Amino acid sequence: MNEIMNTIGRVAEGKNFFGRTNEIQHAIELLEDGSNLILAAPRRVGKTSFARKLKEEMENRDWQGFYIDLQLAPTEISFMELILKEIKGFNILEWLQNIMPDIKGISIKEVSLEFNKRKPVLYQEIQKVLPHDKETLIILDEFVVFLNDVLKNNKDNENDFIGMTPFLNWLKGLRQIPNSKIRWIICSSISVESYLHKINLTKTINDLTPFKLDALKGTEPELLVQALAYSKKVQFTDEHIKYMLEKLSWNLPYFIQILFKEVIDLLRDGNELSIDTIDKAYVNLLEKDLHFNTWTERLSYYDSDKRFASLILQNLSRSKTGIKKKNIENILYV
Repeated sequence: MNEIMNTIGRVAEGKNFFGRTNEIQHAIELLEDGSNLILAAPRRVGKTSFARKLKEEMENRDWQGFYIDLQLAPTEISFMELILKEIKGFNILEWLQNIMPDIKGISIKEVSLEFNKRKPVLYQEIQKVLPHDKETLIILDEFVVFLNDVLKNNKDNENDFIGMTPFLNWLKGLRQIPNSKIRWIICSSISVESYLHKINLTKTINDLTPFKLDALKGTEPELLVQALAYSKKVQFTDEHIKYMLEKLSWNLPYFIQILFKEVIDLLRDGNELSIDTIDKAYVNLLEKDLHFNTWTERLSYYDSDKRFASLILQNLSRSKTGIKKKNIENILYV
């Protein structure tokens, strides 16, 4: 058995990426068949680690892969800057001066002003430099965060959803260029479909294939605990592993890892490995808001729907067996 690091809160890469064999193979088949994917999952599900692992797998198949974190792009021009730098190694100021020689001594501030005037031309130029003749995977992570930041940074009208239409149409057009060998994966910790439905722009992503990422399946949860225990040179019995996983219920790698860490910390403090120790570790976790605040924070992206989403989640969290749709409607409309 290989040792793995308990990489809590960080991207799991190389040997530290565990499981999801079937999901990786399915995604590879979709990409090789020509699909572009939309990978939307809540925070801590592991979509960034999954996307990076998929990039690694495609590179092993002689594709070129690029991962772009859109949290670093609060504007459309910064999006272009990231694309050019990551994929072509271009400096955006030098690139702009080459394609717009009438502009001399341009600064990044002036770029933003010129961008709005010449947006269609710049879109076309970006399209030309992308590697359409080479099998390529481009991953755009935190897509909704980027869209939301663009709107917030629009000082004229931060609710100018219509202003997003040309950008989203251009991006869709890139994905549909005939004979292009580029495949795209759009990742987001907020539902892209829900966000764009709210502004009547779901037509700009209707070419994407939804790809669901959920908890670990089959024997993968047990094997992950065994690998973590082996790495820490701690003996976990089958009974302890089963109890841990039943306690969690939703066996995401992140949840398994943070509960495992709490158990190990208690063992270091002199506790013996037991059902009671696992229970204590679980209670300790619930008292640490740091691990769970991101879910609450993400609800802010739902604007006027935030109150309803919170109400639904509060009621769902009280029922292990779930709630029927009719009863949820009753909760919302009483």
